[in-house]
Amino acid sequence: MPWFGYSILSAALFVGLYLGVRWLTERGFAPKQILLFMIAFALLGFLAATIPSLGRVLGSEKFMNFLAAGIFAGIFSSIGHWADFEAIKRAPNPGFSTSIRNSSILPITLISVVLFQSQFHLLKLGGVFLILAGIIALVIQRKPSSHEEGIRPRAQARSWVPLSFIALAGYTLTVLGMKKATQLGFSPPEICLIIYLVNFLFFTFVCRKDMRSYFREKTKLRFFLPVVLSCAFFALAVNLLNVKGIELAPNPGYHEAIRNTNVLFLTFLAVPLFHASMDKQKVLGVIGTVAGILILVL
Repeated sequence: MPWFGYSILSAALFVGLYLGVRWLTERGFAPKQILLFMIAFALLGFLAATIPSLGRVLGSEKFMNFLAAGIFAGIFSSIGHWADFEAIKRAPNPGFSTSIRNSSILPITLISVVLFQSQFHLLKLGGVFLILAGIIALVIQRKPSSHEEGIRPRAQARSWVPLSFIALAGYTLTVLGMKKATQLGFSPPEICLIIYLVNFLFFTFVCRKDMRSYFREKTKLRFFLPVVLSCAFFALAVNLLNVKGIELAPNPGYHEAIRNTNVLFLTFLAVPLFHASMDKQKVLGVIGTVAGILILVL
C-alpha cells in the first residue's frame, strides 16, 4: 500500500474514535476519564501485538535509543493531548484552538527536512498549506453557540492560546519522536506500546483523585465500558496506521497533513448525524482540502 493509503485510512478510522468519544461526553463522562480507559484498553492491544517480538526488542543493540525515542514521543503526546482538550474547552470558538494545533503540520514538514533529510518540494508545501487552509475553514464556526458561551469560564478566556501552542509543540515533537523510532528499525506496535505506556502513566496521575468515582456507578459502567472499548479499537488501528504512514511518507508532514483531513469526513457525516449545515465556507474548505490531498499524492 502506498504511504498515503495509510494516511487516508488513519483519517477515516479516526471518525469512529471521534463519534464514540462524543457519544460518551454527551452523556456526562469526563474527557480525561474516557482517555484513561481508552488508553488502558489500547495499551493491552499493543502489548498483545508486541509479545511475539518482545525478546528481539529487548535484546536489540538499539533498544536504549528506541526506548529514549519512544518515551520522548510518549511524554509530548501526553502533554499534547492534555493541552488540546483544555484549549478546546476554554477557547471562545473550538475551531480556533483546533486550527492552531493542526498547524503542527508546517513545523513537522520543515524540521523533518533538517533532521531526517526528508523530501521537500515547494509544490508539496503548497499542498500542505491548502490542506491547512481547508481544515481551518471546516473547523471554525462563524459564531459560537449561546450554550458554549454560557458554560465557558470567563476567567479562562485567554488561557486557550498558550494551551493551543503547547498542543502544537507537543504533537510536533511526538511525530518527530515516532519518525526517529521507525528509523531505528522498530515496528508500529512496538513504538505504540512505549508511547501508550507513558500516556497511561500520565493520565493515571491526572485522574488519581477521581479514580474511585469512575468505578462507583455500576449502571453507568455497563454501557460506558463497551463504548470505550470500541474507541480503544479505533485508537489501536489509527495509531498503527499513523506510525506506518510516518515511516513510509517521503516527509512525515505530508502524512500528517492528510491524516488531519479527518475533519473532512466529520464534516460530511455531521450533516445527517448532527443536522449540521454545509455553507459556502465549508464548501470552500472541502475544495481546499481535496486539492491539497491531490497535490500531495500525485
